[in-house]
Amino acid sequence: NNIPIFTNYSLKANGYNRRCVYSDGDIEDLRLEDLEQLAKLDPNYKKSRLPTKVKAHPTDNPKNGSNGTANIKKFPHTQAQYAQLLLESEHQRDVETTQLLAQDILAKSAAVDDLVAKLPGMNRTRQMQMERINELIKSNHDVTRDLEEAYVVAKERREEV
Repeated sequence: NNIPIFTNYSLKANGYNRRCVYSDGDIEDLRLEDLEQLAKLDPNYKKSRLPTKVKAHPTDNPKNGSNGTANIKKFPHTQAQYAQLLLESEHQRDVETTQLLAQDILAKSAAVDDLVAKLPGMNRTRQMQMERINELIKSNHDVTRDLEEAYVVAKERREEV
């Protein structure tokens, strides 16, 4: 008694633009072609002029490295065939998602590397950095001493007036 509710939504990745929400809370994203083929598995389905063969998923394109026979796939006519198709579809989606995430991670890692390389002092060794710190400390002491002398002079002048 698991009744699906179909909604049209704006997920355009690979044409999966129909969301099937079952009464038990399960969610499945489908393409219109998938729905047409699944309708044929329904015993109350009335035959229409829908094709039984359709073009394969864009990732099965021979330009992408697969052979030319993968251009046409038969849709399932039994529940077992549908389960296998669903398993393959989910696997393909998982592979694509993983690839997208890996590309995103690599791009962000490269951006972080570029930012780190632009930090001041990154071209210095540890010894050079310690020498620079000592120079800055000495300069800070000199400026502090100059400021204290200027304060004393200003205080003396104020008392004269």
